[in-house]
Amino acid sequence: SGGSEYSINDKLVSFQDYKAQLEKFHIITKAKNFLVFQGDVEAIASQSSADLTELIEIMSGSIEFRNEYDILKREEKNAAELSNSSFNKKRAIAAELKAVLKQKSELETYEKKKSELVKLNVEYMLWKLLQQDSKIDKDNSDIANLSSQISSLSSESSTANTNVESQRRFQAKAFKDLSKADKNVKLIEKQLEENQPTLVANKEKADAISKKISILNSNIESLSSDSKRQQSMESSFGKKYFKSQSDEANAISEYYMLESRLNTEVQSLSQLLNDTSLKLSTMEMKKSRAEVKKDELSKQLSEKKEQKRAYNTQLSEAKSRLSDSSSNKDKLISDIAKTKKSHEKIKAKELEINEKLKIILQQISQTRAIENESKKERKDAEILAALKRLFKNVYGRISELCKPTQRKYELAAIVTFGKFADAIVVDSQQTAIECIRYLREQRAGKATFLPLDSLSNNSVSDTLRRAHPNSRLVIDVLEYDSKYSRAISFVCGSNIVCDTLEVARELCYNRNLSVKAITLDGSVIHKSGNITGGTFSKTGSLKSNLDKWERGSINSLIKTRDELTISLNKLTKERNFSHLIENLEIQLADAETQYLSSNDNLLRINRWLESCSVESKNLERQLDVVDDELELLSSEISSLNNELSKASSKFNKASEPVFREFCSKYNFSSIDEFNSIIENKKKLSKKQLEFDNHISKLENQILFEHEQLEIINNDKSRKQSLLNQVNEDLIATQAEIQALESTLSSQIKQLSKLRKAHNDLQSSFNSESNKLTEARNLYADLTSSLDVVTKSKSVKETELAKSLDKKLAILRKCRLESINIPLKSGTLTSVPISLANISTRPDGISESSLVNNPVHNIKPDYSSLPQSSRAKLNSKNISDPNSEEAREIEFLETSYSSKIASINFELSSMAPISHAREKLNALQQKLEDSDKEFANLRNVAKNVHARFSVVKKSRHELFTKMYQHISQSIDKFYKILTKSNMFPIGGTAYLNLENNEEPYLGGVKYHAMPPLKRFRDMELLSGGEKTVAALALLFALQSYLPSPFFVLDEVDAALDLANVVQLANYLRLRSSQTQLTAPGDENEITSEKNSRKSKGKKPDPSNFQFIVISLKQPLYERAGTLVGIYKDQQSNSSKTLTLDLNQYPE
Repeated sequence: SGGSEYSINDKLVSFQDYKAQLEKFHIITKAKNFLVFQGDVEAIASQSSADLTELIEIMSGSIEFRNEYDILKREEKNAAELSNSSFNKKRAIAAELKAVLKQKSELETYEKKKSELVKLNVEYMLWKLLQQDSKIDKDNSDIANLSSQISSLSSESSTANTNVESQRRFQAKAFKDLSKADKNVKLIEKQLEENQPTLVANKEKADAISKKISILNSNIESLSSDSKRQQSMESSFGKKYFKSQSDEANAISEYYMLESRLNTEVQSLSQLLNDTSLKLSTMEMKKSRAEVKKDELSKQLSEKKEQKRAYNTQLSEAKSRLSDSSSNKDKLISDIAKTKKSHEKIKAKELEINEKLKIILQQISQTRAIENESKKERKDAEILAALKRLFKNVYGRISELCKPTQRKYELAAIVTFGKFADAIVVDSQQTAIECIRYLREQRAGKATFLPLDSLSNNSVSDTLRRAHPNSRLVIDVLEYDSKYSRAISFVCGSNIVCDTLEVARELCYNRNLSVKAITLDGSVIHKSGNITGGTFSKTGSLKSNLDKWERGSINSLIKTRDELTISLNKLTKERNFSHLIENLEIQLADAETQYLSSNDNLLRINRWLESCSVESKNLERQLDVVDDELELLSSEISSLNNELSKASSKFNKASEPVFREFCSKYNFSSIDEFNSIIENKKKLSKKQLEFDNHISKLENQILFEHEQLEIINNDKSRKQSLLNQVNEDLIATQAEIQALESTLSSQIKQLSKLRKAHNDLQSSFNSESNKLTEARNLYADLTSSLDVVTKSKSVKETELAKSLDKKLAILRKCRLESINIPLKSGTLTSVPISLANISTRPDGISESSLVNNPVHNIKPDYSSLPQSSRAKLNSKNISDPNSEEAREIEFLETSYSSKIASINFELSSMAPISHAREKLNALQQKLEDSDKEFANLRNVAKNVHARFSVVKKSRHELFTKMYQHISQSIDKFYKILTKSNMFPIGGTAYLNLENNEEPYLGGVKYHAMPPLKRFRDMELLSGGEKTVAALALLFALQSYLPSPFFVLDEVDAALDLANVVQLANYLRLRSSQTQLTAPGDENEITSEKNSRKSKGKKPDPSNFQFIVISLKQPLYERAGTLVGIYKDQQSNSSKTLTLDLNQYPE
């Protein structure tokens, strides 16, 4: 097996001595602050936060305190637990001692309260007995008075019943007469309704015919004026035609005469005269064409103006017709809309009245059931009133104690109440039992009681209130006093009212809520999923319950029925005129057709007028151009005439001898006359061509105007024929209207007489009905009063028996509880202890049972009661619950009860212990021993805590000192390794503590961000980025404890060329500096000096060196010394070569 030897200066030493010597040079073997193995550099950057904390503890030396820290921490915890346990023990003993002292005080208080309770019970029993005696005296007096009232009311009721039968016969006769008169009135009204629409329709037809006649007359007048204008235009064009024909004949005759004269002699002209004449002839020809064009344009313009005036006349007439058509159409539309609106209102109102009448008739048909139900309700109300008088804590029925917040919830609330709608709410179960016994004795029927003290209610989840926007809890839609909330909650439970059945299905089926859902129309989805009800008919018990909130009397229903019937008859009469809409719609269709025709005609005339205006403007522009051209040509012709005159004058002087004989021979004054004849001949030829063209145009225009005249005359004849036919229809319609008006007049007079007779009979019937109603009301009032008085007597007898029973119960309680009350006569021993000894009769209360009651023989002595208490019971207003005396008695009763209950409660809560004094001495001694034990344990805990604080402080200082150093320097080293020309700032690196108070118990996280990259975890960095981050961390750790050498084995394996050069430059800089720091970093220099002073002997900075194992060329180039390893082939072993590069310049 192998072994290790350790020597210093060739002297063998132990590992501990060897290790201590290395640590003097800051070479820590466990931390490896002088060596990085091959492939470990990335693992240094990626190590966990706990490993990094471990490394800092080793290098800082705080790890030396770890074991002592853990031991003292456990000792401190144990000491604290023992101290707390001793303190709790001491506190328990003190509390027990305090309880014993309190028990002694309670025993004394208990005895005092006991004697006070006995005295108060005697006084309270006397007070209750005095109350019952007062009630017994008053009930006896009231029973005698009620008996006399019953006899009187029975006689009056019999007389009223006879009167009702007599009035019923009178009313039946009046109703028979009224029905006959009503039948006659309806017969005449029906005839009127049949004739009235025909009369209205004929009047509307006559109005329409009159309007049509007016329109036809207007059209005929317009056509007559068009015919006259067309005849005038035809005559005008004819005259022009014949005048042009005569001009042509004269021109031709003149042309041939001139031609014979021009052919007599030809004269050749000089070149100058020819040119001038040619120019002049050309200009005159142009001027002639321009003048012809001007005449034509002027003529066309005048024709367009005349046509425009005609179109304007037609336009005004078309606008007038369109306006009349539009007004007529709008009026008809308005009339139809009004008629339809009136008809719709009548239909809606008729439907509404029919619905109301249906409900009223249903209610009247149920009168018998309602009256029977009312009798039952009156009986139940009397029983409830009796219970309220006998028992002050009877509050009323469920349906009376609450009310829906809105009318729409009434049906849902009644369905929810169900059988509990008539349940009576009382304060306690004892009151309910007493009420049931009273009903059984009186044979007053059945009743359900809800005692507030014994009702159990399950809490309703708030989620049900938010289950659906259109649903709410039934209990939330009711208004009630808060003191009845237990009863209302018991009846309503978690039932939900929904607006529609779809909402109820959504909650019960889709959301699976276990609730009972009731809709507004009464449909119910039970918790089992069954659906019942829906749009209840409002009969039976449900109707009865609803009537508790809303019910009218039968007389009011009959009156409403009559009013609705009259309103419905009036609406029926108005509705019979609704067929007028059909006539109005037919007239509207005709009016719309006429309107469309007029509108098309107006649009057509507007197009013609626009076209005519455009053509007129074009003609005016052309005429202005021709005028300008004529003016220019006239100026040029004048100039040429002057030139020609000068030339002719010269030519005449020269040629006069030549042509003198020719002129005298042919009687020409001069050669100019001959030239003029030649020129005129040329002009005449041109004029002849123009006349031919103009004559052709005139012939075509005459033919067109003649055709238009024939069309207008035909249209006029057709309109005149239609006018004659419409006049005949108007005369026939007016005759029919007069006949209908005569018939209607006679029918209206007859209807007026019948209605007057009907009104008289109606008044007679109403009078007899009112008398019958009064008689019935009187009989009902007397019967009701008799029932009330009879019931009141029975109630008073019951109240008397109740008072006797209460007095007996009080005396029995005194005997059972040994309450010795003072008595004037009799003894408590005569009071039966068991209720079985008291004979009761289930069929009612007899006078003998009231007289033979055993309580009559016992007379209490009330002299010991305070005089003020006795005086209150002698007041006459004691029976009025709202009187001051009644409130004082109630207050006194409450005062007695509260005092006794308070003392009983205090006594029940007391539990005095007789041996408390014996326990007191033992507990005091036990408390002193506990004090001493607690003091000793507290001193031990303080000592342990002091020792632990010293160790904790030392460990914290060492760790924090090194952490602060590397935390401040790591970013600087990382920036040196990552900055470049492209990134002069470099990257960022920093450390974070997981536990700031005791950092050595948590981890130290290391983060590095390369230049221009966002934050990422160390595991996500590339291999080169991890290497640079690890080197920065190593250099920061090494700067705190600088070793004389640092071995780096292929740490540049993952680095690119630029980072290798950066690392080589840094290593060379660190190796050449006398201080182990980056250039210009004064903080790091100070930190390293301080760290070295604190760790002992300072290594020689000049000997600091990096030993780098690398395969990268930049490290070879920048190293101080190279060491190469090669294989010697001869010796078959490895040998080394060294090269000192410092001998060579850069």
